[in-house]
Formats: sequence, structure tokens, C-alpha cells
Amino acid sequence: MFKISNEIKVALLAISAVALGIWGFKFLKGINVLTTSKTFYVKYENVQELHTSAPVFIRGLQVGMVKDIFIDKQDDRTIIVVLNIERGFDVPKNAVATLTSPTFMGGRAIELIFYRGCEGDDCAESGDYLEGDSRSFLAGMIEPGEIDRYTQRLREGLAINLDSLAQANPESMAGSLVALDNALKNIEIMTYKINKLLDATASSMTQTMQNAAIFSQALSSNKDEIGHILNNLDTLSRQLKDAGIDQSAHKAGEALDTLTANISNLRYTLNAAERTISRVDTLAQNLVNGKGIAGKMLTDEQLAEDLERTIRHTQLLLQDFRLNPKRYTTVKLKVFGKNKTKGYATPFDDPIYQMQVDSLERALGKRLREQDGKGN
Repeated sequence: MFKISNEIKVALLAISAVALGIWGFKFLKGINVLTTSKTFYVKYENVQELHTSAPVFIRGLQVGMVKDIFIDKQDDRTIIVVLNIERGFDVPKNAVATLTSPTFMGGRAIELIFYRGCEGDDCAESGDYLEGDSRSFLAGMIEPGEIDRYTQRLREGLAINLDSLAQANPESMAGSLVALDNALKNIEIMTYKINKLLDATASSMTQTMQNAAIFSQALSSNKDEIGHILNNLDTLSRQLKDAGIDQSAHKAGEALDTLTANISNLRYTLNAAERTISRVDTLAQNLVNGKGIAGKMLTDEQLAEDLERTIRHTQLLLQDFRLNPKRYTTVKLKVFGKNKTKGYATPFDDPIYQMQVDSLERALGKRLREQDGKGN
């Protein structure tokens, strides 16, 4: 049985992927390489935001796409649109490629409009130019001539409604005049009431003006006494100012404000000191009760011994790192055979080691003396 190698499978997969990519790229440009098609050219003055790959319709059926759009190099004003029509659709030579908007979203498309089919020489060949035209979305929804018929129907309907209203109420204009006459009468009545109100309040306004005149006359006759009273008030205010009462009151106010601020600061300081003393008391109680690391170190003998032992081991490790640094900084790889490494040698001659031994002996002697003292 013939067996396909992996290399052949990879090559076939790569060729298929390239072919599929080429087909997809051409399809997005409006060209279907799997079917034969016809190409037509259309000239427009304005393509109105038409894009490549826009659909081409014949009576609502999509028969192709816009293949390309470019400007005519002969005049640099006319835009040429290339249409790609699929096989099986014969387009007459007198067909009109009309730009239209098929939806409310504003997309543009081309519709081929013709009223009869074609045979033989009447059909356009690939590469021919078709006539171009454009119409709005509303015109695309209504067939040519339908707008005039809709307008005529609207006019006839309005005429019939106006005639019906005229026959039902022949005195409509007279009714409007009567309503206007009633409005004028109401305005006249309102004006009469306003005049009557002004007449009623005229006497009160006159009395008010007379009272104001009497009051001003009284002020004028007693102006000397009023001036004397004002002079006395001025003299009194100068005497109070010379006595410095306002300055004394101001200084007393400042002293009271300062005393209040000092009392407030003292109260804040006392509160802060009270909180601090409370925290110190709580901390001391926790230490006495053995709470926390510091409290356990003060009350737990086992923790103190463990901590002391850890410190000693750390000192020995640092000592060994100082005496044998290659043991920690050199990485040895085992390739052939066994690594011949030296065993651990106790540094009896090192002064630090002797200091550790003396410290352990002193600690052991102290512990034995404490136990003897407790036994007695």
C-alpha cells in the first residue's frame, strides 16, 4: 500500500492554504476565480462613496460585484467603475448601470436596469461600456412615474376634503367674524373695569400724598431740634472713642480667645498623654503575661534557649563560611567517576571556635548551679 510521507502532506497543505488565500483575496475584491464572468465598464461623474466589492443587482438579484474603481486618465474627472458579472446573465447593450442605496444604512450598490432581454448582437460583450446613472434612496424605493401618480392622488384627496368641508359648513367665515366680534367686546369690558378700579383708588392715593406732605412739613419745622440731637450723639460718640472703651474691649476679647485656645491645647495634650499611658500600661501587662515575642522571651525559658541555640548555630555557619568559602561558592559537576571532596574538619585552632566552646561551658555551668540552687 502506497504511503504518503509527512513532507508530501505538509506540501499539499501549504499549497491548499495558498490557493485558498488567493481565492479569498480575489473574492473580497469582487472576483470569483472558480466561475467565468464578464467585465463591463461604466463612467460616472460622481460615484457617491461607492466601494469595491459593492453588489450589482438585476431586479433585486445579486449577479456580480464591483471589481475596481479608478479615474479616467484622459480627462482626470470621469470615474470608471469596473463591473464583474457572473456567467449565465446576459446584459443588453442599452442597460443602464444605476447607482442606488438599497438600505437606510447608506451603503451603495449598482442596479442594472433594462426592460427586455437580449439575444445575439443585442447583448453586451465582456469589455463593453454601459450607460451610467444614479438615483436617491427614495427614488430607488418607488418606480419611475409612481411619484407623479402619488402626487396626483394627494391633490385629488385634498380637493375632495375641502369641498366636503365647504358643503358641511357654508358659514364658516361668518362664524370666524362673530368670534372676533365677541373677543373685541370682552376687551372693552375689561378696559371699563380697569378704569373703574383706578377711579376707586384715586382718593386713597391723594390722601397718601397729603400725609407725606404733612410729614415733610413737620420735619422742616423741627429741623433745629433734630440737629441739636444729632450734635449730642456726635459728642457722645467722640467721648466714648477718646475713653478707649472699644480698644479695651478688643484687647479683652483677644485675651479670652488666647486663653480658650490654650485651654483647648492643654485638654488635647492631656488626652494624648492619657492615651499614651494607657498604651504603655497595656504593653507592660502583655509583657508580664507573656504575650507576643517579647513577652515569651521574658517568660518562656524554652524559647530563650532555642533562640540562643539558633544564634550559636548561625555563628558556626558564618565561621565555616569564613574558613571554607569555596565550599559555598564553587559548583562541582560530576561527569566521570566520583567527586573526591574533603570531609568536614572541625576548626579546633580557630579562635572563634574556642570562644564558642568557652561560652557553651559557661552557660552549662550556670544552668547546673541554678538547678543545684533550686534543689537545695
